[in-house]
Amino acid sequence: MTRFQKYFSAFLILCSMAHQAVWAQTDPFQQPERGFSSWLPAPNWEHALLSGNGTMGAMVMGHPHDETVILNHALLYLPATEPKFPIDQASRLPEIRQLIMEGKYEEAAKIPVEQSLKEGYGGHLWSDPYVPAFDVNLQMAASNVEKYKRMVDFETGEAKVAWTDGQGTYVRKVFVSRPDSVVVISIKGTGKINGSLSFARRPVEWSQWEHINNNIASAQAAAKDNWLTYRSEYKKRWKGSLQGYEGVGRVITKGGSAKAVGSQVQVQDADQVLLLIKISPNYNYANSQVEALQQYLESMPQNYETLLSKHSKVHGDLFRSVRLDLGGSTGSGLYSETINLRTAQANASAATIEKQFDAARYNIISATGTNPPNLQGIWGGSWTPPWSSDFTHDGNVEVAISSLLTSNTPELLLAYFDYHDKRLHYYRDNAKRMFGTRGIHVPSHTSTHGWDNHFDPIWCLSLWTGGAGWTASYYYDYWLHTGDRKFLKERAYPFMKEAALFYEDFVTIGQDGKYVFNPSYSPENTPSNSSSQASLNATMDVMIAKQLLRNCIAAAQELKIDKEQVKVWKTMLTKMPDYQVAEDGALKEWLTPVLKDNHQHRHISHLYALYDIVDPDFKQNPELMKAAAMVVEEHMKFRREENGGEMVFGLAQMAFVTANLEDAATTAELINWLARYYWTSGMATYHNPGSLFNMDLSGGYPSAIMRALAYAEPGLIKLLPALPPDWKKGKIEGLLLRGQVELKSLAWDGNQVNVTLQSGKKQQVEMMLPKEIASVKTVAGNAGKVGTKGRSATLMLPANREVQLSISMK
Repeated sequence: MTRFQKYFSAFLILCSMAHQAVWAQTDPFQQPERGFSSWLPAPNWEHALLSGNGTMGAMVMGHPHDETVILNHALLYLPATEPKFPIDQASRLPEIRQLIMEGKYEEAAKIPVEQSLKEGYGGHLWSDPYVPAFDVNLQMAASNVEKYKRMVDFETGEAKVAWTDGQGTYVRKVFVSRPDSVVVISIKGTGKINGSLSFARRPVEWSQWEHINNNIASAQAAAKDNWLTYRSEYKKRWKGSLQGYEGVGRVITKGGSAKAVGSQVQVQDADQVLLLIKISPNYNYANSQVEALQQYLESMPQNYETLLSKHSKVHGDLFRSVRLDLGGSTGSGLYSETINLRTAQANASAATIEKQFDAARYNIISATGTNPPNLQGIWGGSWTPPWSSDFTHDGNVEVAISSLLTSNTPELLLAYFDYHDKRLHYYRDNAKRMFGTRGIHVPSHTSTHGWDNHFDPIWCLSLWTGGAGWTASYYYDYWLHTGDRKFLKERAYPFMKEAALFYEDFVTIGQDGKYVFNPSYSPENTPSNSSSQASLNATMDVMIAKQLLRNCIAAAQELKIDKEQVKVWKTMLTKMPDYQVAEDGALKEWLTPVLKDNHQHRHISHLYALYDIVDPDFKQNPELMKAAAMVVEEHMKFRREENGGEMVFGLAQMAFVTANLEDAATTAELINWLARYYWTSGMATYHNPGSLFNMDLSGGYPSAIMRALAYAEPGLIKLLPALPPDWKKGKIEGLLLRGQVELKSLAWDGNQVNVTLQSGKKQQVEMMLPKEIASVKTVAGNAGKVGTKGRSATLMLPANREVQLSISMK
């Protein structure tokens, strides 16, 4: 051996020792401080570990030697059904209305279906389905596994798999970068890395092949040098449709070698492997984007930590905006499988609630960006997802986004507004063609376009008129939370006006001088004395219209415009049907004596007035609040029989309502249900107990918890309005409240409450506590002379300065 060879061998030994020393200092099996661990690979894709940047999603199965990472893209909706111009339902509206007035609801519900067949719809049409991009297959030399753990770090967005086998200890990490918009996969270990990397089409079930063959022209995976490519072309095309998509991966090795063999890149004796992937939808498939994608990936840093540092700053700031502490140190290190088993058998612990709160927020943050979350967020492993995994606007998407403002991430809600603003021209067509009105109509289901193409004689959602008004409420709520006047003037108010314009033309005058909402629909319930969901004067429809008109008036007055239009809206409010209470004391779901309530149902649509900001009609009328509480009581009987039951977003909405009713006991019961039965081992959420991957609860769960701890409207802040009785001590940090107030910190311990507030403007607020106030002490800042009376304290918040208060309750 030459002198050079001796020195070089010594150098390699030193490098190996240094590498081992680094691994000795860092425990690859350590659970993240804010994250979770699992002791088993995912049994199917619904239990995968999740990562996402709001545009691309990654689902990590967690198998050491034969790994699959399913990739998704927010725009990959398979063009299965050409968008059709809305049917001329307006020409049949007099017929529909007459049949409803005659009590012939089934016949009325059949008319839109009949009209759709006349106009060539050919049957029941669904939204274009959300489909996976492709699988990344990572195979390594097999050996007996001696130790294993898979994890997600909520703060960095990493999904990790760590194991020890006969070759050494290895860690595989995956994240999807927000700033760089790439999927990053790293493999490192104490031993050499030998294996292969490839792209492949997501497996197709036998029952899905007809669907695949009818809609997908080709799917090709290839490898060349250190590059992987995947190209898929769609069969059906129309103006503006997606024609296919492409994905490119760059394999970077440190040490060893990498070469293309067939459709794989094979790696031999590498110390580290880095795989960078980018997916791009293609609206002109004849012009491949592969070369451009390769050039982009070549411009990326070739260091995992450099890429992670950029991403974790952006993602981490979003995630760390809020923190919940219920004192749950005991049990915080349990595996997700253990958590799910324990909570199914007993009430959820403080540690479980904290972890689920973080997991749910992580899921929604990771799924929001290009679009708001669809039914599956941004993920999916099936070619035929339930309900097409579309955007369902009669409750699902609203619950999914419900936590974004309060958790102080208003920038994420812009994806929701962008989605709707892009579809305004479709919504105008809907209003004109289906109802003969001006303004806009948001249908119940959308994905790639905004036309209402969904007609069914039973689920007669084309008769539901509340979509635009409900959507408009989030535009206005964004203003209430942020005080962004430019947004109010340029985006919120114009959308709200168009939604209100619809009602000016749609409502008719009844014999009592009040407006009649006909047709009407209360999602997705059937009156107990009817065989059809088609209806008259659904309470929800009236509530949405009233809220919209009030918000339009307030916005116009804030902007000092449209004085004459304000008079029109004020007059309309005087003609709205009065809310009614049934013989059993419950608020009626339909404001007519003809239709009877049906409490045996998942939805509580007629409590819409208590979903978010409390309707002033209820706030000022104890009898209506009592009637709403009776609805909750009746629906809870149904839910208790099913121990929570299916359609979890209905439970979340119920918790929103009970929190606003200051019903702490029922809110606690609902949160406990939500914690016990609807979680995968990958800390994703279900639609039903133990089944159907769905992200509604990931939005609704933290929202329910935050609403139990704080409620606000301009000039009013309620602290701990529905505090679960078992939460004797705790703390939450970082909430954003209506009125442009940040709740920097809220801590409670028995009758002692400490709160830190910062207002974006100088304002007087009333602060309410759950019990009578004994004393209020200003610890820091200047809140002026604080006056107290009963449960309330009045204080003056300065602009942009923290105020810390120590409050004792009796």
